[in-house]
Amino acid sequence: MTEDEKFIRHCIALSQQAIDSGDAPFGSVITKNGKIVAEASNEAASQVSNHAEILVLNKAAEALGSPDLFGCTLYTNCEPCPMCSFMIREHKIERVVFALPSPFMGGYSKWNILEDPGLAEFPPFFSAAPEVVGSVLEPEAKAVFDKTPLWMFGTDARKPSG
Repeated sequence: MTEDEKFIRHCIALSQQAIDSGDAPFGSVITKNGKIVAEASNEAASQVSNHAEILVLNKAAEALGSPDLFGCTLYTNCEPCPMCSFMIREHKIERVVFALPSPFMGGYSKWNILEDPGLAEFPPFFSAAPEVVGSVLEPEAKAVFDKTPLWMFGTDARKPSG
């Protein structure tokens, strides 16, 4: 098992925990030098902006004593949305790894915020584009989403018929 697979599996477990607590199936981890700095499950049911990625960015910034998270990797079970993608760029995350693509609302595949070179023209607010790796353990992540009505995630995302 690769390091990316190890941490994506952890995100998938966090996404199941989110479901178990009555929220949407999203989980994220931030690592530095191969060690977990912070982790979070979705809490958007109580506060709409509490996406797992936003929560984990805040926790990592607190743990490391700085909002500059260069040198860190953000792992998440689903491609970050535009809101989360902007925050990833502001926190200067060096690498983003996700399991499920989000062709309807992804900050990488739908709106290419994560790789937009123009954002780097606004230092110190935005960083250079992070390295992005997608579809790591996608079938395993999709199995959790299949327990919910969220049909719009994954490479086979399509509107349900009927």
